[in-house]
Amino acid sequence: MTNAYYRRIDANTFEPTLHTQGAWQEHEQHMAVASALMAAMIEQHEPRDDLQIARITWEIFGMIPLAPSHVEVTTIRPGRTIELLEATLTIESRVIIRARAWRLAMSDTSAYAGSELPTINGPEAGAVEDATLTWPGGYIASLITRELPGGRPGRRQVWLKTHPTLIEGEEVGALAELVTRCDTANGIAVRIDPKKLMYPNVELSLHLVRAPRRGWVGLDTAVTFGPTGLGLTSSTIHDEDGPVGRVEQALTVRELPA
Repeated sequence: MTNAYYRRIDANTFEPTLHTQGAWQEHEQHMAVASALMAAMIEQHEPRDDLQIARITWEIFGMIPLAPSHVEVTTIRPGRTIELLEATLTIESRVIIRARAWRLAMSDTSAYAGSELPTINGPEAGAVEDATLTWPGGYIASLITRELPGGRPGRRQVWLKTHPTLIEGEEVGALAELVTRCDTANGIAVRIDPKKLMYPNVELSLHLVRAPRRGWVGLDTAVTFGPTGLGLTSSTIHDEDGPVGRVEQALTVRELPA
């Protein structure tokens, strides 16, 4: 065992440890860490100090096997002030996740800054919770969770930290560290016990209004199930300085297989 989610095998290939284990199946990786690995590689791709990540959307093509994962990043829309990057995560010759990230020009707009994103109390106001009582898997066991008062099924405010580092022996950027907890949103405001109903997300979209800082990550999350098998998990994501942006997850809601 190692206190990391991944070990680097070569420049683009990573071995997942048991800390990456997913919540729906024991032989899968959790999307939270797989998406964070891709975010780390996006941050490292042709870095530019004058551009910043504004949005990343990850499309999930299927279960993410607990097996060596190969990540490639390319620039598909180069530009002086706007760029679009594409990343793929491939396992056993199959593309499992495809992500696209917009990088936009940095400029001083502090004189016009303002936000309508709702704020939440800090992590010191939360009570320690054991997420493994609801969800199985090595990734869930790696979380440090503090839940703020007033939660109910489908609506909760939670602060998260993780024990392991993302890549063994390496320091990743603050964005990748934030992403390590983004996909967790779909599991913190449980509307229906996952032992009774399935509702995995088929995509993950993160929109940012500023660069995040390291430390606790707060999720102010609401879960909606529609009447025909669709669902939506919507979250305002925070660091300890306040709201950073939004996280959205489209869900497929279905009965558990017999």
